[in-house]
Amino acid sequence: MMPLLPSLLTAAFLAQAPVEDAPVAESSHSLEVTTTGYLDSRFTYARILSERMLPGEGQPALTNLTEGNLQLKLRFTPEAFLNTDVSLFWQRAGLIEGVERDLPEYRPSIVVSELYGDWALTPHLSLTVGKKRVVWGAGLAQNPTDFLNPPKDPTDPASQRAGAWLARVEMPFDRFTFSLVGAARVLRQYAGLPTALLVYPDQPTSEAQQGLVADDRDDEAHYAVAARAYALVADTDLNLVYAFTHLYNDAFAHKHRLGASVSHVFGGLEVHGEALLQTGSTRLELEPACTGNADALADCVARNVALASRPRLHDGRLRPQVLLGARYLFEDSAMLSAEYAFHADGLDSTGFARYVETLAAAGELARANPALAGSIAGVLGGAGASSDPGTPQRYSFDPLRRHYLFVSYSKPQIHDDFTAGASLVLSLGDFSGQLSPSLSWSARDWLTLTAAAYIPLPVLNGVEVGSRTYGELALSSTDWRALMSARAFF
Repeated sequence: MMPLLPSLLTAAFLAQAPVEDAPVAESSHSLEVTTTGYLDSRFTYARILSERMLPGEGQPALTNLTEGNLQLKLRFTPEAFLNTDVSLFWQRAGLIEGVERDLPEYRPSIVVSELYGDWALTPHLSLTVGKKRVVWGAGLAQNPTDFLNPPKDPTDPASQRAGAWLARVEMPFDRFTFSLVGAARVLRQYAGLPTALLVYPDQPTSEAQQGLVADDRDDEAHYAVAARAYALVADTDLNLVYAFTHLYNDAFAHKHRLGASVSHVFGGLEVHGEALLQTGSTRLELEPACTGNADALADCVARNVALASRPRLHDGRLRPQVLLGARYLFEDSAMLSAEYAFHADGLDSTGFARYVETLAAAGELARANPALAGSIAGVLGGAGASSDPGTPQRYSFDPLRRHYLFVSYSKPQIHDDFTAGASLVLSLGDFSGQLSPSLSWSARDWLTLTAAAYIPLPVLNGVEVGSRTYGELALSSTDWRALMSARAFF
């Protein structure tokens, strides 16, 4: 499928080339080139707790992530341009619990966040082709209506810039806009570019050929089609979205979805809401006969019994995702944001308790038989989506339960050079959470230094296993983390 990308981009720009015998305007527009970017190096130290449910073996305590980013914009005419946002990541890991070994997730990688061409055919009609991040919702920490792009980090939402491979037709007007988007799922990629888009290749991966992993290919086309209508009514932003997806970043096939968002500003206060309406759920649910203790879990694995399934995939019951929030801008430019998120298909208290008990059983298996425990890690961690994860995130958030609270605060221009901030992710089901304070210093016009931390909060209403109480956001072997980063712009 690789020839698809250059073909689409070429088609978008050949249409603007003048016909050989067509009259040429007296003044021609010269090519405008704009280049920006940065070099960022981040060191992280994490406290690894070996006494947690899942052992910390293989988890690095010290990591470094260095990113070289280039953002290039080529404007061919006032109506047509090509935009790129590409990063090279170099990662290293040290102080690894257990045996020192190579960790694939810490190898160098290339991330193409955006690579698209945009052409305004008329003042009220534009065409976009390539990879672009298109978000229609009003939420800050999360966007229920965003099913196209890699997920955001709720503690640093702007850090995720990666988009989806798509084609978009948009009709903008002063007070309303219509958009139509078709996107293809990335099934295989190399060096940040898709080697299999929309449909799987004829040949399995080398790992599948060697029998190291299962062959996950199918004969289906993995795509999403969405239409959006935007209107500005009484100084209120309104969005209505309809989407049809087929095996695009989740297990839903031939799925209809309806989304909506609204936002309004009252002086310094902005309030917003966003909702996605859909039936059924793609959430994996554990097999009751295989949960509760290590013996039952090991027996199911030995007999090749499916540990989990999606029993609600075709359920006709409505299970919405809703986000409600507000942001307040103070006179000193400080900003406070608070958002509540609801996931109707999340685990209730009983389901989460069973999940924790199974996680504890997996921990016992990991200590006795690491290979056996590895076979259930994917089930406990949930199903993967696209092979394009986007930008590496400082904090990965995968909601298991139903109710969440996101709070963030930032205060810039402290002594002109400093910016202080803090964010909180709180699971309201058990009141486990992660607090992330940060302090940035603009040491030079071109240099920013940042110190941050991720601190788990005490669990108030968790699940007790043995002598410890566990909450949703305090399950991993990683306890607190401290980060130091330096970013130089050019």
